Amino acid sequence: MILNATRQVVETTELSPSNKGLLMIILDERNYLEKELNSKGFEVFDFYENHNVLSLETFCSLELKRRSEFLVVDTQTILNHPHLQEQFKIVLNTFLGAIFFNEHSNQSGHEWIKNEGAFLPKIIGEHSLPMDASGWTIFSNQLQFFWNLIEDQKKLQKHIAQFSMELDQVLQNAHQDMIKAKKIHETLVPRRFEEIKGVSFTNKYAVGEGGGEFYDLIQTPGKIYQVFISSQSYLISSAILGLLAQQKDKSFMPEVFLKSALSEAEIINHSKKKSSEFDILIVELDLQTLTLTSHSESKVEFCSLIKGPFTLKNGTRYQIEKGEKVIVFSSGFLFNWREEYPGKDLFEFLETEKRLSTNELMSELFFRLKEGKDTNFLKRDATVVMIEVNRHGIHKV
Repeated sequence: MILNATRQVVETTELSPSNKGLLMIILDERNYLEKELNSKGFEVFDFYENHNVLSLETFCSLELKRRSEFLVVDTQTILNHPHLQEQFKIVLNTFLGAIFFNEHSNQSGHEWIKNEGAFLPKIIGEHSLPMDASGWTIFSNQLQFFWNLIEDQKKLQKHIAQFSMELDQVLQNAHQDMIKAKKIHETLVPRRFEEIKGVSFTNKYAVGEGGGEFYDLIQTPGKIYQVFISSQSYLISSAILGLLAQQKDKSFMPEVFLKSALSEAEIINHSKKKSSEFDILIVELDLQTLTLTSHSESKVEFCSLIKGPFTLKNGTRYQIEKGEKVIVFSSGFLFNWREEYPGKDLFEFLETEKRLSTNELMSELFFRLKEGKDTNFLKRDATVVMIEVNRHGIHKV
């Protein structure tokens, strides 16, 4: 989104009429104002160069978009076309501002400006003709002021365009570096295996194009905590990972970590126009009783290869048996599966493949996600974890 936004800034700047030297448009079907301006030597001013004289009908057909041009209007030209006056007011609001000219004797012109001036904020001045030298000086000062304002805006636009292109390049480089880092991570750490007191944990990770998923094991005396973090915002993911690193250096307390993580994510989302999704799950495994306990609500799903799928909500527990395998699917894996196989039940697939070894089953799951894809990446990061209890381990069940 950011890349597209910066390109749009550049395109808008390049196409702006003010960049082509055009400042002033004159509505003067009677050729009355142009003669006066030429006779007073206005052709020597920068703002008068490349001015354009339009008929009211042509003016009313202009595209409705924001403009940097200034408007000089012969009021009688407007009065001569009552049927175009409402459209004229609409198009007038797209201009930077307008100054109207009337003859002294033209009372209807004065009345029109008087009546409409309160409702049309783009009318910033009215002059009566004939006008003395001081009046022409004030008028040229007004136009020179707007000319300088527009020149400053063009310089600012140029700086913004340059900054946008530089930012675009930085973001592209960062995006490429992020993809390389994720690919290296997937290549070097395709599968992780740990065995702790008769319980083995095997997890596999695959890279996605958007967002980030992270899985970690934290061991404390008598308990193992599995932490799943998933977010479509790299800023939220990195902030939560920083908090996790701090907590791991201390005595890990899931409630304290969750409170800090949710608060950090809320602060980041509050500063953005559009909130980013994030999902955090902490699963506690008691190594003596082999009970799983969830410490948060999450989109993560569980399945026992013996008993089938089960729900583990905040505060609920699940008893694992000796020799049982429990597989955990991250929210990213579930998203990719439902995108790839809409309507196909994941747990029915597991039922047909549960005789495979742990490594074979992991490989088969991710093979199915990537099957037939032209890209190296999934739509989102995906993580699967297998928890397996040794039949001969010493546990209280």
